[in-house]
Amino acid sequence: MQNFDDSDVNYSSERVNDLLRDIKPEDQEQTDCKMKLAAKIYAALKSKRWKSLQLAESLNLKSPSLVSKWLSGTHNFTVETLVDIQRVLGIRLIDDEPANSTAKLKTSFRVSAKPHSLNKDIFEHLQKIAAESGGSKATAIRIDY
Repeated sequence: MQNFDDSDVNYSSERVNDLLRDIKPEDQEQTDCKMKLAAKIYAALKSKRWKSLQLAESLNLKSPSLVSKWLSGTHNFTVETLVDIQRVLGIRLIDDEPANSTAKLKTSFRVSAKPHSLNKDIFEHLQKIAAESGGSKATAIRIDY
């Protein structure tokens, strides 16, 4: 029997298309992430020439069938489980680096003071803090009199 993936026939069905249209983008994103995690775990198992049972044993799992569930792409992982899998397989599953390391923190300062009590040194210090926090576009200093 021919494998469906090896077929040159493009399958289409109005019912399947209707079902696909009903999938919310956020649900699709979650499914995509689960499938990517499963694919990374599977690839790591293959590169180590391990079977699911060896991963289960390395993680001291009570049920080796849990690895099969992970590889199906339908499992909701805990952070603890992902960290354990990373450690055992020597891979990265959790991206713990900031997406944009050059992003500046937006800050806002509000200083309530009378004009004569806010001397030049204090104001210059506040301006320096504002500049270090992302510049004049990202920071506001408001002085209420």
